[in-house]
Amino acid sequence: MAKAKVYGFAPWVDQVDAINQIMKDTGEKNESALLRKLVDEALDARRKKSESAPLTEQDNAGVRLETIETLLMRIVRRGDVSLRIEDVCLALLQAILAEAYATRRLVWESLVLPQLRDAGIDMNELERRFVLQEDQANAYAYRLALQIKKSQESSK
Repeated sequence: MAKAKVYGFAPWVDQVDAINQIMKDTGEKNESALLRKLVDEALDARRKKSESAPLTEQDNAGVRLETIETLLMRIVRRGDVSLRIEDVCLALLQAILAEAYATRRLVWESLVLPQLRDAGIDMNELERRFVLQEDQANAYAYRLALQIKKSQESSK
């Protein structure tokens, strides 16, 4: 025990109550011995806290990096799934467009072409009319797609 230095202080009321409760719980009879133990515990806790602080920061950095890596992997997996879905959508769209074109060509050749030939219209004019209708349909589809795109951008 260091006899060269004596600390004296006036404790707060709640500290007196807490010290009395600890003495009652532990069976300690000497206040000064209890106070020395409490000071030792506080100093030890402070020392451990200051020693472990840099490790905690490094641990936090590791946890942050691990969290970022996990989030990036989720994004990559979702992107991969999204690309597969887009591939399926593209394949379906291509099939639908091919079917629509085939049906249009069939209707043109089966129903429209015979009537126009009977009316005396030559083959070049018939082909021009077919292409003209196709161009009009494309223009309509592009206008509609542009309107949808603009409405999506304005809703963001």
